[in-house]
Amino acid sequence: MADTLEQRCDQLRGPVTELVAVSISAAYRPQDLPELGRAIRDVRGILAEDPSGLPAGAFVEWIPTALRNLDRMQEAVDAGDAAASYAILTDKTDGFIRLTIGCAGFPGWDPA
Repeated sequence: MADTLEQRCDQLRGPVTELVAVSISAAYRPQDLPELGRAIRDVRGILAEDPSGLPAGAFVEWIPTALRNLDRMQEAVDAGDAAASYAILTDKTDGFIRLTIGCAGFPGWDPA
């Protein structure tokens, strides 16, 4: 069965929700940094999957940026800076807002 954008967005919904929640908690609780690192790796693993079966568009165009962002987020976590990691995640230009745009219209994704 060919991968579809809806399937990929569905696959990401839970891990990205967890990434956001752990990003917030780690900013206040440094002991959550290892959990943040795991959440980053989980999302990275999904985004690194072969996109060749996905249609061209906002989601596919954002994947290289997303992977760089996740690498930068992990570097911030490794340095003990959860706030910097969260800032990358929530960047209004290249952050995960672009994922909500790429997955807009599918269950659980609303860019508003």
